[in-house]
Amino acid sequence: MSEPPSASEPAPPAAAELVVPAKRPAPGWKAWAGFGVFLLGFVWLYFFFGTHLIHQTNQDRLNWDQQHNIVMSLRGLEREQQPIGQGESVTAALWRSFPHYTDGVVNPLWPWVASRFASEDHEVFFQRGKWFNLTMTAVFLVLLGLVAARAFSIPSAMALLLAVGFGAVLPRAPYFQPEPLYYLLFFLAWVCALSLLRRNSLWMYGMLGFLLGLAYLAKTSIQPFVLVFFGVTTLRMLAEWWRLRKRPAVSSAEDERWSLANHFIGLAVMAMTFLGAAGPRLSYANEAFGSPFHSYPGYWMWMDDFQQGADFMHRYPNAKAFEQLPAAEKPSAMNYLRTHSREEVIERMRHGVTKKLGEFLSPGEWRKSGRELLPFRGWILAVFYGMLAVMTVFRIKALQARDRENWIWPLAPESGRWMLLFAVGVFAVSAAAFGFYEPIGKGDRFLLALYLPMAVTPLWIAERFRRQIRGTSLARPANLVFFGLNAAVVIAVLARLLQLLGDPVFQRGLS
Repeated sequence: MSEPPSASEPAPPAAAELVVPAKRPAPGWKAWAGFGVFLLGFVWLYFFFGTHLIHQTNQDRLNWDQQHNIVMSLRGLEREQQPIGQGESVTAALWRSFPHYTDGVVNPLWPWVASRFASEDHEVFFQRGKWFNLTMTAVFLVLLGLVAARAFSIPSAMALLLAVGFGAVLPRAPYFQPEPLYYLLFFLAWVCALSLLRRNSLWMYGMLGFLLGLAYLAKTSIQPFVLVFFGVTTLRMLAEWWRLRKRPAVSSAEDERWSLANHFIGLAVMAMTFLGAAGPRLSYANEAFGSPFHSYPGYWMWMDDFQQGADFMHRYPNAKAFEQLPAAEKPSAMNYLRTHSREEVIERMRHGVTKKLGEFLSPGEWRKSGRELLPFRGWILAVFYGMLAVMTVFRIKALQARDRENWIWPLAPESGRWMLLFAVGVFAVSAAAFGFYEPIGKGDRFLLALYLPMAVTPLWIAERFRRQIRGTSLARPANLVFFGLNAAVVIAVLARLLQLLGDPVFQRGLS
């Protein structure tokens, strides 16, 4: 028989506290009307600066890999429009209508989307692609703002939109490249992953697999995400197993029932939906290159410069050539470590990570009023994570004082820790991977996919911690800090944009 709790221990919460959370006050119509005005202003600023970026920067489609993406779009469209050949099944012909065609470098989703508005005039096609990316990202950000205002709070939504819209999304929108589409799909997958770390419903595993499949069709850069998600959920599973082993009949007041059975079944569902989304591309790559997950950048990772990668791609253009590749010469981590000293490896990693983090957190400016829209975007992330730290302290103090009311959208502290561990883990692994890749792939576009997810994560957790102490003696100071920091972000970004409105010149292209 277990001993009764001592007088010094907090009493367990009532069952009603777990089942019937109190309703949070919804914003009134005046607040929503004000937010609507904000959204109109946001859209105007987004298209104003986006138009300037389209007309002033990135004028040469031959720069970077944009012309390559244009050619891939037209080739994919030709394959899609081929009539059914003699002896070819209808299923095989239908298969060609899905995004599948890759040359091993450019993945098929963006060329497939762009081919919907293709033109034989490459310059016209180039301009259409830039305007499409600008419009697509604007629509997505408006929808994100509406969801964030409803799920979090209107001040949080305003700060989030201004930070990520002008700090990460708009700088990449005026390019005929897959990054804008990849950023959006990667973010949606991230939201699914955070939700699964709170409550692992089977349907959410399916959604995560499907979104990761689409993101993979845009870029093959999801490996850090998948690796860390699998690692964190495995740790979550082990922690839950240990908790149930110790206290099988006791449920925590702050536990939303993370299911062990759903973990194993869910991973299988996730794998199936991923294969369903990415299947056409995997099938084509297996036929063309001898491996379903073939990607030349995966080989380039273990080379010293881009020229080596280009030479390798020309020597091994297809599956037949890869069959002749000796294992000892195949670019891999083991072969790279065998042919390079420890000092060379450390220096490459140190230099690459330092450069990538500098570009990500504090991008330089070409001129006083701004080649970069938000050169202080790293400080904005610091504000969001500082906000989370303060809300965590307030929450701990409220729990210690046993001064709390029913929770709204309850977030167990352990769930918050898993969410934060996932975010930090993906960022660390991505920074290391893209830092090591720096001699091959330069610029901030690789790591910039993490800006929106890394901004949403602390806001998500901090907002729920703030709500959990609503009605306590700490609610007022917590609200002052929370809304004060959001207001600081809004004011800082708007001040920067007002500065640029007076001199909207972006004379040099974004890297």
